[in-house]
Amino acid sequence: MTTTDYAQLKAARELLTRIPLPLDVEAGETPGTPYTVTHDGTAEHGTATARTLLAAMARQLDDYILPRSASVDNPLTIVVGGSTGAGKSTLVNTLLGEPLTQSGAIRPTTRHPVLLHRAEDEAALSPERFLPTLPRTRTSGMNAGSQALPGLDPKIARALIPITTSALPQGIALIDAPDIDSVSEENRTLAKELLSAADLWLFVTTANRYADAVPWELLHEAAARSIAIAVVLNRVPEGDEEAIENDLRRMLDEAGIHAVLIHTVTEQPRDASGMLAPVSLAPLTLWIRELGADAPARAAIARQTLAGAVETLAGNLQVLAAEQARQQAAHQSLATIVAEEYEDALTTIDGALSDGSLLRGEVLSRWHDFVGTGDFFRSLDSTIGRLRDRVGSALRGQPAAAQKVEDALESGIHAVVLDAAARASENTRTRWRASRAGRSLLARLDAPQAVSVAPQTASAAPEQNVGANGEAKGNEAKGEVQSAEDIFSAAVAEQIRLWQGSVLEMIREEGADKRKRARFLSLGVNATAVMLMVAAFSLTGGITGIEAGIAGGSGVVGTKLLESIFGEDAVRRMATRARTDLLERMSGLLTEHAQPFTAVLEETDPQADAEDIHRAAEQVQAIAAEMSTQSQTTQRQAAAHTNGTVAR
Repeated sequence: MTTTDYAQLKAARELLTRIPLPLDVEAGETPGTPYTVTHDGTAEHGTATARTLLAAMARQLDDYILPRSASVDNPLTIVVGGSTGAGKSTLVNTLLGEPLTQSGAIRPTTRHPVLLHRAEDEAALSPERFLPTLPRTRTSGMNAGSQALPGLDPKIARALIPITTSALPQGIALIDAPDIDSVSEENRTLAKELLSAADLWLFVTTANRYADAVPWELLHEAAARSIAIAVVLNRVPEGDEEAIENDLRRMLDEAGIHAVLIHTVTEQPRDASGMLAPVSLAPLTLWIRELGADAPARAAIARQTLAGAVETLAGNLQVLAAEQARQQAAHQSLATIVAEEYEDALTTIDGALSDGSLLRGEVLSRWHDFVGTGDFFRSLDSTIGRLRDRVGSALRGQPAAAQKVEDALESGIHAVVLDAAARASENTRTRWRASRAGRSLLARLDAPQAVSVAPQTASAAPEQNVGANGEAKGNEAKGEVQSAEDIFSAAVAEQIRLWQGSVLEMIREEGADKRKRARFLSLGVNATAVMLMVAAFSLTGGITGIEAGIAGGSGVVGTKLLESIFGEDAVRRMATRARTDLLERMSGLLTEHAQPFTAVLEETDPQADAEDIHRAAEQVQAIAAEMSTQSQTTQRQAAAHTNGTVAR
C-alpha cells in the first residue's frame, strides 16, 4: 500500500468523525432520498441502523484496516469464534498443549477475549499497533498450571488479556473470543468486533449446531468482505463424520464461502486438564505451524482479508453518503420552516404597521385626546403657519396627552409583536411534528435538561429603558425568576421604548437648524416626536388610505404640521427612517425568539457534505481494487512458493 493510499484511508477515518447523524430520519422520509441498500445487500430502514454501521466502520478502521495497512507483515491474527458451548477454549488449549484459557459449563464461558502469541511478536501486537480501542489487562492466572485461568474473572472490565506462549509459531496470534450468541449482549458485541479485526476466522461449531442462524449471519458477513475462514466441526458422532461434513460443505458452497480448511473432530472425552487428545487436532495443528513458517502465505491471507475489508468500507461509505443526504435534506427542511415562519411573523408586523390597524382603537382614542377632533382642526385657519401656532399653543399644555399617545403606540406594537412571535413558534412546532426528524428535535428542545435561550437583546438593560420624553421606564421585577415569555415581552417593550427614544433624537437632530428648532419648539419636542411616530405608520400606507381614517383627517393635519416645520421631503425621510428602525428592531427580537429552534438546529448540523462522503467512497473503492489485484498476485506467489517447497 502506498503512502497516498494510507493517507486516504486516514482521511476516511477522519471523515467519519464529521458524520454525527444527529437527526432521526426514516429512509424515504425526505423527498429524493429513497430507501438504500447496504453493501451486503440488506435494506436500511432509518438512522438507527446507519449509526450502528458508522460505529462499526470506525472501530474496524481503528482496530484492523489502519493497523494492518501500516504493516502487512505483522503477525497473522486468527480469531477463534463460535456459538456457546462449541468448545472454542478447549480447542485452543489443546492446540497449545496446555490450559491457557478458561473453559467450562457455566454460561457465558469466555467472558474476556484472550490474546495468545509468541514473546517475539509482543511489540507488533502492542495496543499502539493492534486493537488500539481494546484495553489490555493482566491477571495473576496467566501461567501454565495456575488454577485461575484468564477469560472468566467477572471483576475484569471489557479488556483483552494477552498471554505469551512458545506453543504458537512466530508470526501467528490466536484470540479466544466470547461466544457469538452469548446471553451477554456485551459479549456478543465484542465477539463481532474481534471478528471484524481478524485476518482469519477459525469458526468452531458442532454437529448439533452447525446450521444455527446466528453463526451463519456472521459467516455471510465474513464472506462479504472476503475474510479467510477455516472451520472446525466439533463433537461429531463417530461414524457420521463424512455425512455431516459433506452437508456443511454444501451449505458453505451455497453461501459462496470457500473455507481454507475444514477439520472434523469426533465426540470424545477430555483429559484431567480439560483438553482433547492432541492427535484429534493434528491436521489443524500442522496447518497452523506450516502457516507460521510460510511468510508469503500469511501475507497472502492478510492482503486478501484487508482488500475485502477496504472494499466493504467503500460500500458502507456509499450507504453513509445516502443517509447523510437524508440528514442534510431533513435539516434544511426544518431550518426552512423556522425561517419561513419567522419571516411571516415579520411580514405580519410590517402589515400591522401599514394597514392602519395599529392606528385604531386605543391609539385613535388617545390621538383624539391629544390633537382634538377633526371638527376642531377644520375650524382652524387654513394657513399652516397660523395653524401651527394655534395648535402649538394648545398642545404645550398637554404633555400628559402626548405621553398617553406614546404609551398607546407602545402597547399596540407590543401586542402585535408578541402575537406574531407566538404564532411563529407554534406554527414551527406544528410543522416540525409532521416529520420524525422534527419530532426528535422537539424532544431534544423540550427535554428537562435542555437550556432554553431566553429571547432578549443586548440593549435590554433596565437602565436604558427610556421613552420619547427621556424618562426612565424600566419596571422589571428585581430578583424574580422570569419565564422565557416574560423575558421576551420585557425585551419587546424595551426595544419599543428605545425606538421611541431614537425618534426623539431624530427630531432633535433634524431640528438643529435654529429656524426649524424655533418651529418645533413652538409645538414641543415630545408632541413633535409623537406626531412623527404616527406619521411613520400613516405615510408609508398612503395618505388617502390610512391617514383619512384617523380621527376624520386629523392624521393628515399632524403630518402637515410636521411638513411646515421640516419640509415634506424631510418628514417622509424621517418617517421612513423611523419605520425602518422599528422593523429592524422587531426583526432582531424575532431572531432572538427563534433562537431555541436555531440553536438546536446548529447543534444537529450534519457537518460533512454527502458529496464529500461519496467522493471518499470512490477513492476507497479504487484503493480496494488495487489491493485486490495485489492480493491475487501475492496468492499466486505464495502458491508457487509452497509448490516449490513441496517439490524440494
